[in-house]
Amino acid sequence: MNITFLGEAVGLLFVSTLLLRIAGKKSMAKMTSLEVVIILAVGTTMGHAIKENKFWQIIVILTVFILYLISVQYLQMKFKIIARYLTGNATVVIRDGQIIDNNLKKLRMTINQLEMKLRQKGIVYLSNVKTATIESDGELGFELIEEAQPITRQELLKIMNANGNGPQQKDQNEKKENLFNKVPGVE
Repeated sequence: MNITFLGEAVGLLFVSTLLLRIAGKKSMAKMTSLEVVIILAVGTTMGHAIKENKFWQIIVILTVFILYLISVQYLQMKFKIIARYLTGNATVVIRDGQIIDNNLKKLRMTINQLEMKLRQKGIVYLSNVKTATIESDGELGFELIEEAQPITRQELLKIMNANGNGPQQKDQNEKKENLFNKVPGVE
């Protein structure tokens, strides 16, 4: 009985693991559509390799898949237009506590699905949300209205300073750029 296919299967697993490690942690966290396609292609190719007994040919194909993934990720970093078309931008789904139905339709997302994402983030009231987006990886990003935001250590120190109970602290947040201002459609 020839059992060399077992060694080849273990070899494929090792090489695939190594190649996915080279692809990077970002590729394994929240995957984009490109990364999902590459992962599915790797899995399918491994299955064919075991069936057709073309070990080295498959290793080369898997390597090409990962090199393609890395190349596209590099191009996305260099050229915003490529990133825009391959990864996409965030889509505003809530503005000033109001759901933007047209954008939900474009995302093929129901209000129930949006509400589920909000609850998972600990948001109880839509009226507390200044801006919410669905990011390119499908996750919810949000900005709460000022009254609903949790108090920060910096704000607590300001309050303590105003009462004469705390050390002096400079306000550094005034100069920081709001991330939601970078999303198209957010004013």
